[in-house]
Amino acid sequence: MKLFKSKKSLYMTLFLFFLTVFLVVYLSFSNEISKKDIMISIGLPNIRDEGYNYLQLKSDLEEKFNIKVNLVELYPASQNGALTEQDVIDNTYKKVKDRQLDLIIGITPNKLAPLVQDHLLLDITNHIENKNNIHKGVLQSSKKGGNGRIYYISPVIKTMYFILQNEEVFNDLGVDLLPNYPDYREFLNTLNLLEASAKEQEFPYRPIALAVKNVGEDELFIGNQLRMFGYNLETPFYKDGKLLNDEWKELYRFFATMVRDYGKGYEEYENGSYPSDNIFTNGDYGIMISNLYNMELYLNQQYNRELNAQSPTKIEADFPIKVSFLPSKDGDEVQNIRQSTLALVKDSDEKEMILRIMNYILSEEYTLKMIESRGKYNHFSDYPFSYPTFYSEKTIAALNESYTGKFDVSMIYDVQNGSAVETYPIPEKYNDFDNAVNKALTDVYNNDKTINESYEDIFKLFKP
Repeated sequence: MKLFKSKKSLYMTLFLFFLTVFLVVYLSFSNEISKKDIMISIGLPNIRDEGYNYLQLKSDLEEKFNIKVNLVELYPASQNGALTEQDVIDNTYKKVKDRQLDLIIGITPNKLAPLVQDHLLLDITNHIENKNNIHKGVLQSSKKGGNGRIYYISPVIKTMYFILQNEEVFNDLGVDLLPNYPDYREFLNTLNLLEASAKEQEFPYRPIALAVKNVGEDELFIGNQLRMFGYNLETPFYKDGKLLNDEWKELYRFFATMVRDYGKGYEEYENGSYPSDNIFTNGDYGIMISNLYNMELYLNQQYNRELNAQSPTKIEADFPIKVSFLPSKDGDEVQNIRQSTLALVKDSDEKEMILRIMNYILSEEYTLKMIESRGKYNHFSDYPFSYPTFYSEKTIAALNESYTGKFDVSMIYDVQNGSAVETYPIPEKYNDFDNAVNKALTDVYNNDKTINESYEDIFKLFKP
């Protein structure tokens, strides 16, 4: 009798075991089948832009999540030549309203403002799993664009701006290096000390490698150098609906003073030949305003070697370089950066899946792929050395391998107060404003107008 009961118990146990296995396998199989039926439509800029490698992103997500991915282009075909900001904004808005998109990636945050305003994007504030590992400036700038909530996030910092300092020049001239976050007055005072000491000691050093004029041209070329300060991005000149406010006025005075006192024309370099933003190379300058590209050329050993192999102008600095951030009004911990975006559409039928995709992209796993692949996973920037938004000891160590002790990228993530970024829509006629500022700075550079006079002229030349 006991043997019978024992066998019956054994059979029942085996039956339950095999039934459990069957159900697990069946449900898993059913789940996989259902996943394969999930289609995620991702809106992005030009699909054919090989720099972003979007097809690799499609393949990666399909394999990772066992789903289908549909890539939808957000930059519409133009009938009249160049696209405008508004073309892209309108096209993106229409595709979201028509329920053609689940995710939006790769466009700048200002283009999402109407979607945020009309509550068409998913509030992801409480859905970001690794929020403590996200660059604080990126988080806070997203909140600025979302009235305190996060409706988009950037997986990378597309571009960041710096001040490079030649430590040998500073040491020779007995001038203290700038702090990580200088203010306007401190920066101009440092330039003055460098120039005064160079004259006193009769050293052939100049305080700053500031080229501000095209070869053979009468007007200045302010483009990248003033734009680095984000003057028409987080809009110091267009804030709270006001043009040319006090914040922008102070920025203009700072920059105009630098142009007037330390600017030097392109035609004065190397008999009229200017080696594309890299006059700092010869070691005769104390400071250079630099974008990320130039900073990498000087400090990233691997990138320097590869680019020098392709370039007629070799960038080889045999002096130590101290990196600081662009000066700001009060020396606050503000980094002037430009971002990409990752936004989730509120009315998507696949909210769970798109949240999983977002957190995968904002993970250590994906970030290490971005860093180690050097271009294969740069779906949010066409520049393979864009800094990832996510950071950890492991990702920082991986980034630092390229610098061989010349630069510690921990500095990039040591920010508390947010960043100057493309958060708000760029106003109409901003090109007219560019031209007005350009003309005003030219007058200052040529000593035809005072800084205040040139500033007043901007009002007359730019009529919104």
